[in-house]
Amino acid sequence: MEQTQFDALAYFAELGEKNKLAKANNFKVDYCSGPGALEPMMQGYRQYQNFIFVDDTTSKNTFSNKVGWFDRNVYCVHIIAGYKYGDAQDYNRALRLCRLIFRQLLSKVIKDKESYKYGNALMYLGTGNVYSNEYGRYSFNGATGLFFQIQNDEPTDLVFDANDWEE
Repeated sequence: MEQTQFDALAYFAELGEKNKLAKANNFKVDYCSGPGALEPMMQGYRQYQNFIFVDDTTSKNTFSNKVGWFDRNVYCVHIIAGYKYGDAQDYNRALRLCRLIFRQLLSKVIKDKESYKYGNALMYLGTGNVYSNEYGRYSFNGATGLFFQIQNDEPTDLVFDANDWEE
């Protein structure tokens, strides 16, 4: 049986594209495949200094809560802003901007979940415990920011079907 799961990647990209502060500061929204892909992607967009990257790779765990089975996906979003290398004030400005955009994105996720804007699609999104970590001053060449991770525990169908197997 094919299940339709919540498209978290498209949802987070849409949030980045619709955030007024991100738009006003010319943030480029795109997908990446793991943290190792960030710097090469940033270099590929020479016309942008600021980025929101939705990581299209997830950490996944299938587990049982003794009532049913769930797929736990952990999604990661990177918010990165450029600054003038060696300028502590500009570095702090860029990091504050990333922190503010993170708070705005998270507040929108919580509002969407509580208002059922997408029906039950956000029901299993773990908004009660969102992990974030800031990049150090020298993580990227002239850019700083943070990433946040949010988990989504969706029910999954693990009912055995003998038709899937040869005798």
